[in-house]
Amino acid sequence: MRVSLLLVSVMFVVSCGPKTHELKGGRAPAWANRAPGGWKCDLEGKSGFCSMGMVSGVRHDAAMRRTAAAERARAGLQRLFDTYSASLFRSYQAATTEFRDASEEQHVEQALKTFSAGHLSGVEMRDYWENDSGDAFALAFLSLDDFKAALDKMGELSAKAREVIKANADKMFQELREEEAKQEVK
Repeated sequence: MRVSLLLVSVMFVVSCGPKTHELKGGRAPAWANRAPGGWKCDLEGKSGFCSMGMVSGVRHDAAMRRTAAAERARAGLQRLFDTYSASLFRSYQAATTEFRDASEEQHVEQALKTFSAGHLSGVEMRDYWENDSGDAFALAFLSLDDFKAALDKMGELSAKAREVIKANADKMFQELREEEAKQEVK
């Protein structure tokens, strides 16, 4: 009885101790430490492209955690092949002095928009891992053979995507011209 009570007491003290950061699946797989996005890889004797997707902060829904990590890994593969990026930077500075009184103001604004669309057939989710904080990591793989087979489809979709991108870019630059015109009037 004493041994049982001692064993239960030790287990209780150990379980209430400080939380360690041991990883659920042991050590993190090497791919989980890669930057998000895609890279060339070889898995199980097949050459292709890999991408890591990660999600954090989803504590109570394991299915959502897994799905979000997997979709981010898929999106990373797509961005590897076709990404449009537009940047808009606006800056305004003024300094006014009247004898002892001075007034300075500054406004800096930056907008960055990234767009990627395409059709990737054959993307496989090859691995999934979670750390003790509940951060989920997914590994997507697209074999070189599947990628080559999908090239024709990517070409068709890229033309459609280009039209959407051009329309959005035109709109952003029109906004920039309007803002510049306002500054010239002042």
